[in-house]
Amino acid sequence: MPVTQSQLTSTECDLNEWSIDPAKRDQLVTILAYLYLRQEQNAERIIETLETRTRSSTERVLPNAIAKLTAPKPADIEMSQHGDEGERKKAADRIKVSIWHRDGHLFQYLSWVVARLANPNDILTPPHVRQADKGFDGFIIEFDDAQKRVQKVVLCEDKASQDPRRLVTKKGGVWDEIASICAGEREDEASSALTTLLKAVPGLSDEELEDAVDAIFWEKIRQFRVSIATGEDQRGTTDFAHLVAGFDDVALGALSSRIGGVLPFDDVRIGLHQLAQDVIAKLQSIGSATEGGDV
Repeated sequence: MPVTQSQLTSTECDLNEWSIDPAKRDQLVTILAYLYLRQEQNAERIIETLETRTRSSTERVLPNAIAKLTAPKPADIEMSQHGDEGERKKAADRIKVSIWHRDGHLFQYLSWVVARLANPNDILTPPHVRQADKGFDGFIIEFDDAQKRVQKVVLCEDKASQDPRRLVTKKGGVWDEIASICAGEREDEASSALTTLLKAVPGLSDEELEDAVDAIFWEKIRQFRVSIATGEDQRGTTDFAHLVAGFDDVALGALSSRIGGVLPFDDVRIGLHQLAQDVIAKLQSIGSATEGGDV
């Protein structure tokens, strides 16, 4: 697998440290490239070591995918160097935000890959198309063998940060998000997203779909997954368990209902920037290997 998981000791959740396998990095980059092209099926084929299919697309798909991975924007770099004092300050702010958004978006895609590797038979929401989308970062739904009854649903939160503990604990942060879900304050949002996802399940009748959505809220089968990309400087005495301290206070239930994952880089911004550059190069390679509007 291109991303491996190692179990960590935690009283808060089922916690794992993620690691990108250098020998399989190109496979991960290729999967990410197809996800950015909105070709989830081809990403799945790479995971399953199957041949990809050439897909027809508009001429804007490839440059749009590359633009999402490009931060900072060239115009902001130019303005930060040659604008007046006010323009330079605004450009510097835009540069910072664009990097945050690019890195967060890329990590959502990478987190999706890890979820697919760990849950090969489950239903996953595809990664967000837009950067900085509000709402849940994703769902993982497990059905019974008959594919009629929901066994569990996992609500996912993904964060890439140099200071992840602040993002987790601040007002409006991850713990507040989870607490609001547990309090039933966002059931309409979750219900809408899950209904859309479940409509794509083949053979599920309207009544079965309604039962599946209801089960998620009333049968206590809900789980939470918090995934973090950060730097090695955030490692504690032994590991990263301190980053998820308080998880069991906001999401009650068995330890197995709380899932945590941490992907450390030597430097998270440099690591995600390099990964983004690798994905851009792969996108360009895919584009140059095809003809016309096919990618």
